[in-house]
Amino acid sequence: MTCSYRVDPFGESPARKRVTVRLSTTHSTSSYGQPVMVLPDGGALDLMSWVGCGYRIERATAKEREAVARILGTLACQD
Repeated sequence: MTCSYRVDPFGESPARKRVTVRLSTTHSTSSYGQPVMVLPDGGALDLMSWVGCGYRIERATAKEREAVARILGTLACQD
């Protein structure tokens, strides 16, 4: 799945950077089979980063969107 985030979350620039994110239930931060979003460097994308950096989904399958909605709730659909 492709997501993007604001390059300068505290500035006025609208510039965004795209990044490939994968969903995993085997990452060390996953528990009880709950999927987590994993960044290319292997780190997990947490709620604080999702909101603070203005992440949004750019391209995803219906199944991926459904999983992200379970992880983030209504935050997954905000710009």
